[in-house]
Amino acid sequence: MSKAWIRCAVVAVPLLFGSCATADPDVASTAPELTTLVDVPIATTLPVATTTPPVLPSPPPPDLCDSYAEPVTRGVVRLAEAIEVSGIAASRAHPGIIWMHNDSGGGPVVFAIDESGAGQGVFEIDVLAFDWEDMAIGPGPDPSRDYLYLGDIGDNLHFRPVITVYRISEPAPNPGGGLIADVAAFNLRYPNPAPDAEALFVDPVTGDILIVTKGESGEPSVVYRAPASQLADGETTNLIEVGRFELAPGTFVTAADISSDGSAVVFRGYNEVWIWNRLDVDFVTTFADEPCRAPSTAEVQGEAITFAPDSYSYFTVSEGSEPDINYVENISP
Repeated sequence: MSKAWIRCAVVAVPLLFGSCATADPDVASTAPELTTLVDVPIATTLPVATTTPPVLPSPPPPDLCDSYAEPVTRGVVRLAEAIEVSGIAASRAHPGIIWMHNDSGGGPVVFAIDESGAGQGVFEIDVLAFDWEDMAIGPGPDPSRDYLYLGDIGDNLHFRPVITVYRISEPAPNPGGGLIADVAAFNLRYPNPAPDAEALFVDPVTGDILIVTKGESGEPSVVYRAPASQLADGETTNLIEVGRFELAPGTFVTAADISSDGSAVVFRGYNEVWIWNRLDVDFVTTFADEPCRAPSTAEVQGEAITFAPDSYSYFTVSEGSEPDINYVENISP
């Protein structure tokens, strides 16, 4: 999180959840003005729940963290607008595409790049942006489509009783970009006052949204779940705590993701990566277990991670101008 966020947040406090993209001229959004409306239909409610219990995927190899190659650099983000990348998600529908967004001050914009870092479209989302911290790809009301979930969940000043996750139908990459107006907004309420969170993922098995707090000031990092069956556009859902864990002093959770089959969960810190094998549907047993440490790359301020599609390999990106796209390949047989 850049120091610029604090300046932005102080000005934006009276506005509560209004956009702070222009609160400080030093951090004003540089995204271009967009007028093209992107036609990506989205329903605002989930399908009617059934009584069929979810089926857990096959577990990953027990020695998963021992089966990674050394990190390599696949490319460099060559988008002038992407200067404070805080969330990334590798597309499953469009091979080779990575979605990303900036931290607070960047405005409600998502970028599409290829794995070399070349821009493939800039899309403005018709919502407010207070402090976007992470994004994910997951299921939604149309089982034939993938959806992007955008986490307006940051709270350095610890004053937000409710955070918001936006859901859009994943657009097709398009150099012309466009404006996305069809958005579902899920408001999420913590059971405890205003923790700071920078990580989220969406369970491909259940559709649940999971939020992971940063774990600052020596406090444990806490994982909360918002059941998909309770999510509705514009409504508020109470978050349920499903786990907590202690990190080494000075270590924080800055991003998260889950594998496309739902069998493994990855968290990252500024210079660390942890992976859990999934053990249960609601993640309570999962996060009671110990994670393994996976390889990581030294980055200026690493706040973004995503599993590659259909793989335990993963990408990481740092904040900063023209950051590297780092890739860690899983070489399990």
